[in-house]
Amino acid sequence: MPSWPKSGGRQELTEGGTHPMIDMMQEWGGLPTNNFKEVQFKGIDGVNPAATTTPNKNGHTNLITNKACFGCTIACGRISHIDPEHFTIKNRPEYMHASGGLEYETAYAFGPVVGVDDVDALTFANFMMNEHGMDPISFGVTLAAAMELYEMGVLTKEQTDGIELKFGNAEALTVMAEKTGKGEGFGKELALGSKRLTAKYGHPDLFMGVRGMEFAGYDSRALQGMGLGYATSNRGACHLKHDVFGPDMEDVSGKGKAQPVKESQDMVSMIDSTGLCLFTTAGWGPEDFVAQLDAALPGEWTLERCVESGERTWTLERMFNQGAGQTGADDTLPKRMLEEPAPSGNAEGKVNELSVMLPEYYKLRGWTEDGKPSNETLARLGL
Repeated sequence: MPSWPKSGGRQELTEGGTHPMIDMMQEWGGLPTNNFKEVQFKGIDGVNPAATTTPNKNGHTNLITNKACFGCTIACGRISHIDPEHFTIKNRPEYMHASGGLEYETAYAFGPVVGVDDVDALTFANFMMNEHGMDPISFGVTLAAAMELYEMGVLTKEQTDGIELKFGNAEALTVMAEKTGKGEGFGKELALGSKRLTAKYGHPDLFMGVRGMEFAGYDSRALQGMGLGYATSNRGACHLKHDVFGPDMEDVSGKGKAQPVKESQDMVSMIDSTGLCLFTTAGWGPEDFVAQLDAALPGEWTLERCVESGERTWTLERMFNQGAGQTGADDTLPKRMLEEPAPSGNAEGKVNELSVMLPEYYKLRGWTEDGKPSNETLARLGL
């Protein structure tokens, strides 16, 4: 049986959504903090699920209920509201309503990675993402890079519209989320994304991502397979194109990670091609997808054929990228992941072992040493 993506138990997703992952990553030592300089967050109690369900000093509770996409029985989404006395929305009635609440990636992107431990500030930033159609991971990691540039003295208070862009500054988070959405002031710079922002200000090594896409909330030193998945994902540092959480949480080395990364990439590609949500794997196994595809499509669909269709999709995307000028040199991680050891947690003292995992991954895929699909592999897949 190929590696099967597991998005968590169905009941757990209904009850807590993805937000509880933040406590798991904190305990493991894989929670990116302060632009990935650290892997555990001292302010975790201000941004974890308990922070959304415990009344604050004003008696306000952040989380209202869960919600579902149309027709879904899992209902992993959250609905929240901000304390009307919070400095961000005080005297702004247009934001004193219920809207999208925190999931893991939004909590990570507006919390630990920028050092902020104010759950209502995180919720407001999430409101801004929904209102202006922005990606929370990209915004949060870009803001984190800007904060590191500020603390290095590369950016000044005059350049950042009079806002101290320091890690932990909740006002900076809320103001810049709105400015970026509206394209105002320093928000125009943040709208560049962290790859272009860090390059513009002379420190491209501070970009925490791959192929222009910012990292999700998993540190590649503590989760080695995730790092390999980031480095080889066709769309950039995406955490939803493979799933190797099980092996990663069993062992902090890169040993044996290439195969589950490759196999889960193929399975996820197949699932994505169906148009179904990946979180259905909380309740469905491979046989459920095979049965539905076999009923809906001509020809006989077996598990083997489904897996091969995912591999074909992945390889075709790889060929597209190479046609656009990418090479095996793009299958890499930031210097911080490869050269700066994790400062704490289960992977303390470790860097990502990409140089060990990548050749094995290429071999499993039937690619050349420089990351090109071989003629034999293309022939086998009919490409």
